[in-house]
Amino acid sequence: MAVVVIFNGLGNQMSQYAFYLEKKKNSKSTRYLFSKKPKNIHNGFELEKVFGIKYYDSLINKFLYLIYITLDYKKFVFISKPFIRFLNLIGIKIVDENDDYNFNPDYLKPSGGIKFYVGGWHSEKYFSDIKDEVQKVFQFNPDKVDPVNLEVVSQIKNTASVSVHIRRGDFLDANNYKKFGAVCSLEYFLSAIEKTRSLVENPRFFFFTNDNSWVTENFQSPDFTIININFSDNSWKDMFLISNCEHHLCSNGSFSWWSAWLNKNENKIVIVPKHFMVNRYFKDIYPDGWIELEASN
Repeated sequence: MAVVVIFNGLGNQMSQYAFYLEKKKNSKSTRYLFSKKPKNIHNGFELEKVFGIKYYDSLINKFLYLIYITLDYKKFVFISKPFIRFLNLIGIKIVDENDDYNFNPDYLKPSGGIKFYVGGWHSEKYFSDIKDEVQKVFQFNPDKVDPVNLEVVSQIKNTASVSVHIRRGDFLDANNYKKFGAVCSLEYFLSAIEKTRSLVENPRFFFFTNDNSWVTENFQSPDFTIININFSDNSWKDMFLISNCEHHLCSNGSFSWWSAWLNKNENKIVIVPKHFMVNRYFKDIYPDGWIELEASN
């Protein structure tokens, strides 16, 4: 049995669920499990709220979760280690994704015993042959979109719209900044905007961010519009808005990735930072055709 662990925010949950769908195609016993660890909760199981994907906290899922947290237990090693070793011997273990984020087809092979798959799975190659199914699963419900956001959609649809997603917030924390936050500098976004102007006639840039003050201070132009209306558990509506834009300037995160990927415009231009993590290049993380820019600091 393969058990795909769902955790972190909406973008991560979408990558993990797409990976689950591909695994399930190869093994009908595949399940998904939502991790309730406090550091992983964010806005909870957003797949249900946003896309109607149900999560049933059934007895078997409760049992699997108990096994999972036992395998992942880091305290009192002298007590837990022998028991974890025993579980591993009978084929019950955690399979962690390699930290290079590149596609590994071995992860899609059927699993013996009980394997808990823990990772981001941020490559289109993990679901390349079921793209249509993934597009269908990740459709936004227009009935959940309020009039204020619908007015923004109207503005987006009536221009050569380009989304600019700037993620700061938690990326500015010391540990996150060293790994992720330093990638998308001011220079990167200015270069991406300049590149877009050379490719798109009369672009209109719509900015989406969790640091409105920084964006307001650094980006001022008649063709810039800052969207600052969706917060906390309504932040998914920014993804909905971004996916309606014609073109995209992305940050190095799964929220940006999926917002651009869900755009069905066959002629879309998607600009991304070449390095998803500081000084690390992952060849499989972006779909073919997306434009990778060096993110200078």
